[in-house]
Amino acid sequence: MSDIDIQLELIQWVRLSVLVVCFGGAAWLDHKTRRVSNEWWWGWAKPTLFLLMLELLILEAGWMIWLTASAVVAFASTALIGIPDFNDIRKGSKLDVAVTIWYFVSGVGLVMGAMEYVPVLMDYFDPSIPMDTESALTKAALLWGQMILMGIVLLFFEMAWRFRMLHGGADAKAMMLATLLLPSWVGAAFPLYLDDSAMSTSMPPALSLLIWAGLAFLVLPLIMLARNAGRGDLRPLSMSWHASKMALGEIPNNHVWLLEEVIDKPDGTRGVTRRMRPVRGSRAETEIEQVLNELAEYGVENAWVTAKHPFLLFVFPAILPLVLFGDPIVWFLSYL
Repeated sequence: MSDIDIQLELIQWVRLSVLVVCFGGAAWLDHKTRRVSNEWWWGWAKPTLFLLMLELLILEAGWMIWLTASAVVAFASTALIGIPDFNDIRKGSKLDVAVTIWYFVSGVGLVMGAMEYVPVLMDYFDPSIPMDTESALTKAALLWGQMILMGIVLLFFEMAWRFRMLHGGADAKAMMLATLLLPSWVGAAFPLYLDDSAMSTSMPPALSLLIWAGLAFLVLPLIMLARNAGRGDLRPLSMSWHASKMALGEIPNNHVWLLEEVIDKPDGTRGVTRRMRPVRGSRAETEIEQVLNELAEYGVENAWVTAKHPFLLFVFPAILPLVLFGDPIVWFLSYL
């Protein structure tokens, strides 16, 4: 193993350590307050960018690669600082002017990099064209492509947040930080239980982490069933696999959605009804105190609720299978 390989492996382990500490703290904050401040992400963005710069220095990246990486970071920064406002630029806002110049210079490097390296990458992925994979130009093109792929993953998380696939801004910022922390599997000594030959078809680590976090949701119904079974609240079964009963007085002090309320039924009577899932903007959300009083008048002491599970509580433990098995899809196929 060369000195560069050893240095890259060390950087990857440091990156993984930063990811664990950052996401562990963020998951705790999200669980306790349902909010992770921008200051938290700003603080952890500093070691993230330092490690990215260190990797580019070790790999002796050219200026076009540096500016392409800068363009990617500039795009990610909009999640924290927003987009420069034209009116503020006209008024002479130093911050908006500086950020605009940053965007412009990075964009120039991105375009120049595309002109230089896209033809090389097209030849590289064309099996009919023999290439020297160890040449400096090919390695530079692959590194530039890695920066572009990182930007594509960031764009995916931005769109996922805008289309409500990721419901919280903290979730999107977390996945963007994971993208910058683990841009690729290159140089990593993990995953520990995956054949190296399968790594070439693996997705970027941040997307793999997202899938592992989604799979963690599949365990939640089993936990809810076991919990409700211990309390004797298995009836009806349609509710016990995803919800639990809570005393009316405790509901306003917990991060839960109320699934029961008193309504006028189609037959003209009035009574208690329950829903399988919460409805945004319903009375159970906007008039919670009044709904609880109505339930109490009808003799309800414990109502069905479903917890507001922060996504980061699933992302944080998903780091473990990511390190052990890598990309879940590739791992599953290789296991078969």
